[in-house]
Amino acid sequence: MQEILVKGGHWGRIEVPAGGLLEIVNVEGRQICDFFAFRADDVGEFVSPAHTRAELMRLTLGAGDRLVSVRRAPMFEIVEDTVGSHDMIFPACDPPRYRLGFGLDDHRSCRANLAEAMADRGIAYEHLPDPINFFQNTPVGAGGAIAYGAASLAGPGDRVVLQALVDVIAVASACAMDLTGINGERLSDIRLVLRDG
Repeated sequence: MQEILVKGGHWGRIEVPAGGLLEIVNVEGRQICDFFAFRADDVGEFVSPAHTRAELMRLTLGAGDRLVSVRRAPMFEIVEDTVGSHDMIFPACDPPRYRLGFGLDDHRSCRANLAEAMADRGIAYEHLPDPINFFQNTPVGAGGAIAYGAASLAGPGDRVVLQALVDVIAVASACAMDLTGINGERLSDIRLVLRDG
């Protein structure tokens, strides 16, 4: 077993072999986890929320669903989900979001976290993928309007458990957004636990 504690606003990276189980645990509750995953042998293939939506033909995720790659190949299966509220719509928060929306030039962000986490793999910043936002509450209203700022529904200890279907490099960013209510009243931690399948 391997365990990584991802501090609020920061990132963790873990290699998950095919068949391995990756638990993403919401330590104190309400914390969003921007989740990214790449094939270990070809980082040009990665989990794609857009292609996952197209395969599922819906915006929601739950146990039994598969996360597919930009090449439509299954990369993970969700084997446990204690929350049932996740997001596949929003991109990661990034420096322009904080600069344009809040006038901040030096705020941590999930996209910058991913760039740091994968710096050794030579992926151009503009080619970094969008996340699956585990634990993010994104209600879709009448006419397709997207609500923003709704607090995560995750409680302390809530989790998503993924089984890897190929060897992957997974990156988790404990979402750095502390200027709206989406992560509750403050940033908190995400725990990654790798177990044998």
